[in-house]
Amino acid sequence: MSDEPQVPGPRRGIPVWVFIVSLLAVVMVTGSTVWALRVRDQRGTPVVVPATPTTTVSVVPTTPPTTVPTTTVPATTTPSSPPVLALDKQPALITNMTWSAKRGYRITADYVQILTGQAAADAATAAGEESPPPNDYFIVNASAKLRTFSLPKTAYITVLGWSGADATAKHRLSVGEFMDVMPGGVNPQEEYADAYYYVTVKNGTTATKVEMIFFP
Repeated sequence: MSDEPQVPGPRRGIPVWVFIVSLLAVVMVTGSTVWALRVRDQRGTPVVVPATPTTTVSVVPTTPPTTVPTTTVPATTTPSSPPVLALDKQPALITNMTWSAKRGYRITADYVQILTGQAAADAATAAGEESPPPNDYFIVNASAKLRTFSLPKTAYITVLGWSGADATAKHRLSVGEFMDVMPGGVNPQEEYADAYYYVTVKNGTTATKVEMIFFP
């Protein structure tokens, strides 16, 4: 064995893999510690959740609408009735009467008004006549309109004082006899031609009655 002092050889360095393993271990320990602290904080610290206001809805029960059954009433048919004949009765002068084979008998009437009482007195005063008028009636002819109607042979015609009878006695004449003593006839007579008559007209076209009026 040599007595010469031995010079120590150079030391070998720490392997790299040891350094890497140590670094990974430190990282893992640090991460585990942080994770453990976070878990504890999450478990130990209560989380306050803000309360959500609740809305109470009241449900009111509804009653279903009531359905009223409808009843269909069958239409009733009213039996048709004959038309009502319009009759108009007016005092008038008979100004003319005619006959033809085509149109038969026809009369022309001039309507008048026969007033009594105060109306007669007022009309007489307005006309410059005696007022109140004698026998308390006054005849007014305010319109010159003439109306012509057919006069069937069945028409009801009466005159007063026929053939010298009492002035109030009624006598029925045929249409032909009546025409004879009226204006337009073969033998007009003043007491009938100038008399006033109630003329009843049906539907505005046909004279069904001609009745001589008595004046006291």
